[in-house]
Amino acid sequence: MDETPSAPAASAPTGGQDAAAATCPLADEMLTGRRPVIGIVPTLLPEQDTLHMPNRYANAVIAAGGAPIVLPLTNDIHVYETLFPLMDGFLLSGGQDIDPDQYGEAPQSPKLSEFTPTREEVECLILSYAYRYDVPALGICRGMQMMNVYFGGTLYLDLADQFAGHRHAHLGTVVNHAQKSDYSKPTHFVDIVRASKLYDILDTDRLATNSMHHQGVREVAPLMRPAAYGPDGLVEAIEVRDRTFILGVQWHPEFFAGNKSMGCLFTQLIMEAARARATGRAGSVCRLCADDLGLDHDGEAMSDGFE
Repeated sequence: MDETPSAPAASAPTGGQDAAAATCPLADEMLTGRRPVIGIVPTLLPEQDTLHMPNRYANAVIAAGGAPIVLPLTNDIHVYETLFPLMDGFLLSGGQDIDPDQYGEAPQSPKLSEFTPTREEVECLILSYAYRYDVPALGICRGMQMMNVYFGGTLYLDLADQFAGHRHAHLGTVVNHAQKSDYSKPTHFVDIVRASKLYDILDTDRLATNSMHHQGVREVAPLMRPAAYGPDGLVEAIEVRDRTFILGVQWHPEFFAGNKSMGCLFTQLIMEAARARATGRAGSVCRLCADDLGLDHDGEAMSDGFE
C-alpha cells in the first residue's frame, strides 16, 4: 500500500523553487473557457465501504487548468459507458496493492495489503478505453503499477524481499523507497530517459522525488517503455509507446504541484485532454469490452477474472 488516509497533508515544497508558481506557463491557456474534465480513480476502503481520495490530486488537476471528477467504483458497467465519453482524460491515483493473480504471481507475501477487485476492474476498463481511443491517462504510484499490469507487465511483490537493486554509487546506501518523513520533501533522485515523452515534458535529465511504495515494476509491459530509473536501477516511470499520453510515474508529483517541473506533468495531462476533446478522441461512445475485463453487462463480476 503506497498511501493511507492518515498520510501527512501536502505542504508547499521548498528548496529554491518558486512556491507561488502553481503551474507551468502553458497552463494559463487552459484556464479560459471549458476546462478539460479529468476522471480520478479513488481508493476503496472495503471495511468502511468508503471511497477515499486525498484532495491534493484534485488540487493538482485544478491548478493545471482541469476540472476533476471522482469516479465511482461499481460492478455496473453501464455506469462507465455513460461516464467515459464525458471524460477528457483520466488520473489513476495511489492506493492498495494489486492482486498478484493479475500478473501471474501467488499472493504469498505477508506484506501485501488488502485487494480491491472492483477498483482493479474499473481501472482496466479505463485503460482499455484510453488505449482504444487514445485518451490521455496519468498513473501515479499504484496507478503506474496498474498500467504496467494491465498491458502485460509484472511487479515485485515487495522490494525489500525481491529487489536487490544497486548500491548508490556515491552514498553507499540502499535507496529508501518508503520514506516515513514529510511526503512533500524529496528523498531520492530519478534519472529521466532522454528518448522519452517524460523527458520532453519535464525537460530535465534528473529530478528529485518523494517515494512511498513497497512494490515496483519488475518486467515492463511489451507495449510500454521505461521513462525513468532510480539510482538503484528500479523503473520509476513508464509510458505506452504508441499512444499520445498514457504515462505513469512511481512517485507522487501531486505533493509538488507548486514546483514548476512537477506542475508541467499535470499541465501536459490537461493539454492532451483538451486536444483529445478537440480532435474527437475524447467523447467516443462505445460498448465496453466486458468479456475481456471481468464485468458482464448485467453488472456481475465474471468468475474467471479479466485480462
